[in-house]
Amino acid sequence: MHLRPKIFTVPRRYVQGPGVLRTIAGKQIAIFGKKALVVGGRRSTAAAESAGLFKTLEEAGITYIRELFGGECTKKEIARLAKIAKDNDCDVVISIGGGKVMDTGKIAAYDAGAEAVMIPTQVATNAAESAVSVVYTEEGVFEEYRFIDKNPALIVIDSEIIAKAPVRYLIAGIGDAASEKFEGEACYKTGAKNLVIAPEWVGYMTKLSLTLCQMAYENLRQYSEAAIEAVLRKVVTPALETIIETIVLWTGAGFECTGLAAAHSVHNGITAIEHLIPREKRPLHGELVNFGICTQLILEDRTRDEIVAHYKWSHGIGLPVTFEELGFPEGHPTDEELWKAAEKACAEGETIHNMPFDVTPEMVFYSMKAADELGKKIAKAVPRPPYVTW
Repeated sequence: MHLRPKIFTVPRRYVQGPGVLRTIAGKQIAIFGKKALVVGGRRSTAAAESAGLFKTLEEAGITYIRELFGGECTKKEIARLAKIAKDNDCDVVISIGGGKVMDTGKIAAYDAGAEAVMIPTQVATNAAESAVSVVYTEEGVFEEYRFIDKNPALIVIDSEIIAKAPVRYLIAGIGDAASEKFEGEACYKTGAKNLVIAPEWVGYMTKLSLTLCQMAYENLRQYSEAAIEAVLRKVVTPALETIIETIVLWTGAGFECTGLAAAHSVHNGITAIEHLIPREKRPLHGELVNFGICTQLILEDRTRDEIVAHYKWSHGIGLPVTFEELGFPEGHPTDEELWKAAEKACAEGETIHNMPFDVTPEMVFYSMKAADELGKKIAKAVPRPPYVTW
C-alpha cells in the first residue's frame, strides 16, 4: 500500500468563527469571484442575511442573484442551478444551508465553470468540505455519488449561526463524523482507494487522512456533550468551535481522503425503505449513518467492549441505535423490507466493498438485525437525553 499513489485534497480556504459573515466573509469570497449565484432555503438564507452576509457582499463589490433551493440534491436541480449560473455569467456559486444544498451547489458551480463557496448554517453533515456529492432521486432515494475534480474554493462558517440552529443538526453531524474512524480503518486494512478522482479512483489514503479520522473521533467523544450544551444555550464556546471544525474540516477531509465502507452503504440501503417512516419522523443523514456504524461494528466483529462503548456514547448524546428510534412504525421493517435494504447496501459500486472481507446481503441483513437487538438493550441501560424530542 505504501508504494501506491496517495492523494490528499482539501478546500483552498476555510474560515470559521463567531460573526465572520458580517466581518470578513465578503472579502474572502471576493478572492474567488465578483458575480454570485446565491442558493439556499428560506430559513437558511434568512439566517445568513440576518448575520450580515449580503451587506458584506455589497461592501466587497460582489453583485449577486438569489435563488431558492429546490429541497433535494437531484440531477434535475443541479442542472437547473447550473443553467442559471451560466445564463447570468456568475463566476461563483454560494450555497447556504445544510448538506443537500451544499452537495447541489458545489456540482452546479462545477458544471457552470464557477467557483463554489459553502456557507453552512448547520453542521448535520460534513458535505461542505468535499468534492463528492450524494445525489438522490426525486423521491429521496440514494441514486449515486457524483465526483468532481476540485474541492469547494471556500468554506465560511459563522459559529453564532450554528449555535442558534436546532440541536438535532449538531447531533446528526456528530453521528456522520463518527463513522469516519471506523470506515477509514476498514479502508486502510483493505488498501482501498479513496474518494478522490472517481471514476478512475487512482488515489489511496495518506497517513494524515487516517490520523484525522481517528483524532476526530477522540474529539467527538471528548467535546460533544459540552458542544451540545452550548447549542442548547445558543452560545458559542470553545467546545462548540472544536466540534464544528471536527465535523466539517477534519472528517470532511477524512472521509474523502480515506474512503467509506459499510456504515454509509447501510445508510444508502435503508434509504430504499425509508418511505415506510412517516415523513415527520424520518432520520437525518447522520442519524442513519450512526445506525450504519453500529451495523459495521457488528459486521466486522469488533470486540464487545468497543461495540458497546460506541453504542453507549452515541445513544447517550441522542443518536438512534434501533429501528424504532430511526422512526420505523411498529412491525417494520419486516424481513422482506430489510432484505431489500441489505441488497441495496451491497449493490455494485457501493463502498461496503471496501471492507477487508467479502460482504454479502445476507451478512448485512443479519448484522442490521443484531444491531437493532443490541440497540434495544443499550437504550434501556443508557436512555437518550431529555432534549431529544423529535
